[in-house]
Amino acid sequence: MSTHGIESMEAKRRRGEKSATSEGAVPLEVLDCAFCFDPLRPPVFQCRVGHVICSSCHHKLRKKDNCHVCAITGGYNRCIAFDHILESIKVSCSNSIYGCTVKTHYYHQEEHKKSCPHAPCFCPEPGCGFAGSTTQLQRHLTADHMLPATAFAYGYSFTLHMHEGMRVLHRKEEGGPLFLAKFTLVPPFGNAVSILCIDPHAVTENHRFECDVDFYSRTMGWHQHSNFQIISTNLSNGFPGEEASYTFVVPDISSDPHTTTTRLLIRPPKISCP
Repeated sequence: MSTHGIESMEAKRRRGEKSATSEGAVPLEVLDCAFCFDPLRPPVFQCRVGHVICSSCHHKLRKKDNCHVCAITGGYNRCIAFDHILESIKVSCSNSIYGCTVKTHYYHQEEHKKSCPHAPCFCPEPGCGFAGSTTQLQRHLTADHMLPATAFAYGYSFTLHMHEGMRVLHRKEEGGPLFLAKFTLVPPFGNAVSILCIDPHAVTENHRFECDVDFYSRTMGWHQHSNFQIISTNLSNGFPGEEASYTFVVPDISSDPHTTTTRLLIRPPKISCP
């Protein structure tokens, strides 16, 4: 084997050792823009001293000749080395404790969190610390707390039997938002019903689910229709109070449940649903 070949192999060995021993924790805040404090993403610009800013902030600067941190003249230049560093660093999802195995570039972390299927929802039962995806929460509520469940499909009405307590409403397909209906007896008026959408990525006010409720009693000759937007929550603070959730009241039907029908229809937001 030639001397050049031996030196080449030795150099590779040293590089391997350096790579293996140089792994360590990097404070992620050093990867944030010094101007907007959001995660840096390529292309990165730096002043002559080394202060770095993201391309978006660089574009917005009115005066590009002086560094906004140290005021040194000379403007900003591309920092290719920093671009390579950003491309090489990947971080685990903050929902890894709930089963997510995805690793993303640091600057893509927030985008992933907004749609991560493992983002947790929390059990509303007092004293229970369970947290997990909507699918896991559904299994927990029905298996561990023995809550009754009703399957439904968006845009199709279904019958809801009214019994005091909570009921799980879930789509026939697994995954996506979960719904909880809570029934509370409020004599002498009847039953107060609250319906919530359980969603770790709580949709905005303009994109809430809609619900139609029809209550009909042949004996009483009573018909009631309600239409409302369902509030979304991840239940991190428990089941919201009546002031934070839409509640409607129907008469007490315990004396004649067989001649009474309560039907619901849930419509998804105008945007696409998971």
